[in-house]
Amino acid sequence: MTISLMLGLFCIFMVLGLPIGYCMGLAAILAILYDGQLPVLILAQQFYEALDNFSLLAVPLFVLAGELMSVAGITERLVNMSRALIGHFRGGLAQANIMTNMFMGAISGSALADLTAIGSIMIPAMKREGYKPAFAVAVTACASMMAPIIPPSVIAVIYGSVTGVSVGALFLGGVFPGILAGVSMLMLAWYMAPGAGAHPSPRVGWSERGTATLRAAPAMLMPVIIIGGILSGAFTPTEAGAIAALYALLFGLAGRRHGFASLYRNFAAAAAMTAGALVTLAGAGLFSWVLSRAGVGQTTLQLMLSITSDPKLAMLVLIVFFFLLGTFLEPVPALIIVVPIMGPLIAHLGYDPVHFGIVTIMLLVLGSVTPPVGVLAMVACKIAGISYNQSLRMLLPFTAAWLAVILLVAFVPELVLWLPRIMKGAN
Repeated sequence: MTISLMLGLFCIFMVLGLPIGYCMGLAAILAILYDGQLPVLILAQQFYEALDNFSLLAVPLFVLAGELMSVAGITERLVNMSRALIGHFRGGLAQANIMTNMFMGAISGSALADLTAIGSIMIPAMKREGYKPAFAVAVTACASMMAPIIPPSVIAVIYGSVTGVSVGALFLGGVFPGILAGVSMLMLAWYMAPGAGAHPSPRVGWSERGTATLRAAPAMLMPVIIIGGILSGAFTPTEAGAIAALYALLFGLAGRRHGFASLYRNFAAAAAMTAGALVTLAGAGLFSWVLSRAGVGQTTLQLMLSITSDPKLAMLVLIVFFFLLGTFLEPVPALIIVVPIMGPLIAHLGYDPVHFGIVTIMLLVLGSVTPPVGVLAMVACKIAGISYNQSLRMLLPFTAAWLAVILLVAFVPELVLWLPRIMKGAN
């Protein structure tokens, strides 16, 4: 009865338009109060427990780094370098868009931050060069999804804090899947470019390419420092967030892009985003705790075993489940609600937690461009000045390419586990 009431309240609050963190937190609180079997103090304890994790300190730091980079000139330098290197290829501007997102993904760790920074530059540029607006939206929105996969990743930090899985291992596990996703989109953009209104850009000289690359070198040095430091053991993923924020601050100060007013806006925006994320984390943590306490994890295991006990078939069922879940819920709350109650199932089927984590993150992030939520696609459509419905036909092939990569990663675990094992052996 408690679970039914909680789920019903959650749906009602969602329909009323409350923020997702409030929907989950209020539904769990009211269900616990109605049940009357637990002391009210447990509410505060579980809210605190959901946030009492050292790894979560990386979240505000990476958010701040992304805010500082938005005005530090990093995005423009990466865009110029990408256009100079591959802009003359077929669909060159789309290719440069994807390549820039790969570089930015290794810096910001946030899909929405990448989309906002790169989309505001690349979508108008693609429209000016004759690309169909819907194609520009599809390329930009789907390319931004690499940010939560390619390390560092804010979602990987949250996944690690919820499950206890090593954040460093999750960072390393996302390297090859992120590159595979990028390569698949580069190939698809090349194939679709002629029908999308693409025109060849003029080839630039080697001197201009060298200049653009040198100007972008300080920006590209940032992911090298972050990932290299984590791999070498010089600092933890949480400390990497602080270094990323400091680097972005110094980069902007050196380029005279930061002033008191801009820094105030950056820090205020980072604080607001972090507060919103933590409220969501706390609400989802309480919601998930109620589900776990009611034995939903064991029920899930029994339900799966009634369908199949084959780990590969079970993985296929879970892929469908997480893909559908991601279409209705944003990645972070979906992850916090579902993954903890999946513990018994993951253990029984023998899945590696790092491998399962990367597959889960990729599936939930994919929901950020699919109906009915599709927040990344909606933001890109707003920049392009078109409706979400107008972008759906162009989004379909890129979504299919992402699904193909996810299936490959899901059924070839070494694509995720090879690098973490190599580094673990080296240390």
